[in-house]
Amino acid sequence: MKTIRTELLLIIGLTIIVGFVSGVLGYVFIALGGNRIPLFGQINISDTGWNNQIVIDQPRSVVVEQDIQVQQVENNVLPTLINIYTAKKSSNPINQVYLPAEILANGVVITADGWIMSARKPIPTLNGNYEVIGYQSKKYEVSSFIEDKITGIVFGKTNANNLTVSKIGNSHDLRVGQTLAIVSKNNGIVLVNVEKIGYQPKVASDLILSSDELNKEIILNIDLTNEIDGSVLVNLKGELVGIISGSKIVPVNYFKGMINTVLQGKAINRSVLGIKYFDLAHIDGLIEYGDKGALVYSAPQKTSPVYSQILTGDVIKKIDDVEINYSQSLSELLNSYKIGDKPEFLIQRGSDELRFEITLK
Repeated sequence: MKTIRTELLLIIGLTIIVGFVSGVLGYVFIALGGNRIPLFGQINISDTGWNNQIVIDQPRSVVVEQDIQVQQVENNVLPTLINIYTAKKSSNPINQVYLPAEILANGVVITADGWIMSARKPIPTLNGNYEVIGYQSKKYEVSSFIEDKITGIVFGKTNANNLTVSKIGNSHDLRVGQTLAIVSKNNGIVLVNVEKIGYQPKVASDLILSSDELNKEIILNIDLTNEIDGSVLVNLKGELVGIISGSKIVPVNYFKGMINTVLQGKAINRSVLGIKYFDLAHIDGLIEYGDKGALVYSAPQKTSPVYSQILTGDVIKKIDDVEINYSQSLSELLNSYKIGDKPEFLIQRGSDELRFEITLK
């Protein structure tokens, strides 16, 4: 009986040893073949020779899921879209028809009682006779627009009620590679991907930014030249994240804070600091100043509320303890404040950190 047990234990032991040796030899064989797979820990695909290709087990389910999302975008977004035309006044039906070539701009409904939003560039004048064609070809009139000069977005009030309203998203949540959709009343839905959220400088001076301008763009994997101004960019939840203006996309966070101001009948006024700066998180060659923050390129003028407080060479690191980094520039943070607010600035000046409160004007 003891002999049988001994033989069983010997067989089990030999099996374990052979299995271990086979595993080691297999690992060595693969490693010599150029595919470096770690013996312990996680597999890093980027270190292998597989060109980062991953096989999806169930590609059909992925396609079906995206089809469902596109259908949701169609159902939720298309009813909120409009076309803007120069109004035609005639009793003859042929002279009342609008052709696709006569579209001034696309736009989107932002309130049920008729407020709309579009791009300023294609609108000839802020005051004029315009006609808006909305969902189910219903017609509405609009005679004036309110312009946000910083973003190039306009707001208008139509004589309408009970309209379907666009859902406003958050452009700060966008990520490189994310699938979005450009949607317009005439061109339908075009799926796109985010290539970059940042700047497109052509010369070095383009990297000198103004605190009073909003310069970042949502850069996609397609050319926007043929897209109509006022077309919307939405995520696959159907939330508005940007508007096309002049072959560029204006992120929704640049202007959504102005919507309540417009609805209250107030003029759009933004605070002015007058600072020229480099966005360190989006620039190469200035690492000695840090990898994030706003490097002041030129000191503000006497009319600025930060005159004599912020100097050339300072690095503005935070506003109210919110960091200036890759996701949020100085201009974007200031965009969240209004005239009269008193945010606290954190400044790096040489080896010193300074804090002071500034009343925005």
